[in-house]
Amino acid sequence: MKIKLSLISLACLSAWQQSAIAETSEMETAKDDVEIESIQVIGRSVSYANNESTQDMVKQQSAMTSILAAIDNLPGVLINEGDTFGSDDWSTTVSIRGFQISLDEQQVGITVDGIANGNSNYGGGAKANRYIDTDNLGFIQVSQGTADIASRSNEALGGTLNFTSINPTEDEHLVTSITLGDFDAQRYFMRYNSGEIFGNTRMWLSASNQTNTDWVNQSGENKKLHIASKFISELSDDLTLTGYFSYDDAEEDNYQRVSKAQFETNPESDGLLAEWTGIPHIDQVYRKGWSTLRENTKHLSILHR
Repeated sequence: MKIKLSLISLACLSAWQQSAIAETSEMETAKDDVEIESIQVIGRSVSYANNESTQDMVKQQSAMTSILAAIDNLPGVLINEGDTFGSDDWSTTVSIRGFQISLDEQQVGITVDGIANGNSNYGGGAKANRYIDTDNLGFIQVSQGTADIASRSNEALGGTLNFTSINPTEDEHLVTSITLGDFDAQRYFMRYNSGEIFGNTRMWLSASNQTNTDWVNQSGENKKLHIASKFISELSDDLTLTGYFSYDDAEEDNYQRVSKAQFETNPESDGLLAEWTGIPHIDQVYRKGWSTLRENTKHLSILHR
């Protein structure tokens, strides 16, 4: 009797194991038989040697400096300015691997939030520092060499610089700062973030005022008033409207360009004088006679689908 019971148990166990193996095999076969309708591969062509400034790089710079200084430590990029504040566009040069923006050259393209700003050289143009305040700078995309085909710049493209402004936050808050420095440098800044309004919109509004003198003979008067605002409105799940406005009013007493020989003779002078003498041929190099007075306004709207 015991032998019969053991044989019956063994037969049942064997049948159960075969059934389990069959079910496992059927499940694996079903997985293998899943049909893949399609495989989509998306690629994007970009130029070589792309770099991007980080927030840590931006924070290394004082709020008194120009936004151009944030990319000065990237490989292949060289920013030359008349002073540490970047308060004189006349003496500013931007170079990327031999291509440059200067008084009369515009071989590097500049865009602001992806939109072309027109000419960037001194004669009739303006760089991004006229349109974005240092405290409102998000990040900077640098395309070295031949520019990305997606660049919207209308300049000779020996490279492009895309300066982006920060986005409004979802929470309401106020940011204020006061910066003091050498050469009578003072800067006052305020930015108000509205948080979410109207259920689908957020914005910020900022203003700054900055003054400083020159480092040569402290006779220059450099002043800058900057007002800016940005909003983002989510009109629907697949449609977003972004708007940006800036106004910049600058008064700059320029630095004179000097040759290498002149610099070696006297590295502490640019040849401009602090006092008005009343003698015409001498007063041609009176510093306050080398002044730049200019206003720059920028506004743009972008629809994102």
